[in-house]
Amino acid sequence: MIPLAFLSLVAVAIILERLWVLRPSSFVNETQVNTLTQLLAQRDHEHVQEYCRRHPGPFTELVTTLVENRSAPYDELREVLEDVGRRQLRSLERGLPALATIASGAPLLGLLGTVLGMMKIFAAVASSGTQIAEKLSLGIAEALVTTATGLIIAIPVLFIHAYLESRAEGILAEIEARLLDFMHLVRRRPTVPEGGETD
Repeated sequence: MIPLAFLSLVAVAIILERLWVLRPSSFVNETQVNTLTQLLAQRDHEHVQEYCRRHPGPFTELVTTLVENRSAPYDELREVLEDVGRRQLRSLERGLPALATIASGAPLLGLLGTVLGMMKIFAAVASSGTQIAEKLSLGIAEALVTTATGLIIAIPVLFIHAYLESRAEGILAEIEARLLDFMHLVRRRPTVPEGGETD
């Protein structure tokens, strides 16, 4: 029961931390999007990079990568952004592998406790020789507590893990959608005044 209690505390800590961190507004907010859209439309890449340095995060890091590699061929640029995006997803999913391990390990740990408890029960019953039925039923009930506890920990953790993983992927998908709009701005050819020439 002590290891199960420890696992439950770790799971709660991870869940609370991820719920706080994985707020969509923490990664993509309209103020940042509007500011960067305006700067990119003006082709003010220096101020875009400066703004991103002042507001670090997965979204602004991808925007910085986009601006720094804006002259690369389209396919190469997409590949670079995908590589950075995968790294950002791993950052968003930090702690989730541990949560998945707890979800799968807690029932096994509970089952182990039950098996060890049953072994002790049968050894005690064999040595006592009296009131076997009463001792056996009481001991089995006590031993099954660990299995029940493991399942009680694992079931909600399993569903919450799936929810947090989905939220992390949703945040990255939103970032990628915004980034695609920015890519069109960056790759757009400058407007040429009538009768004028491009630089």
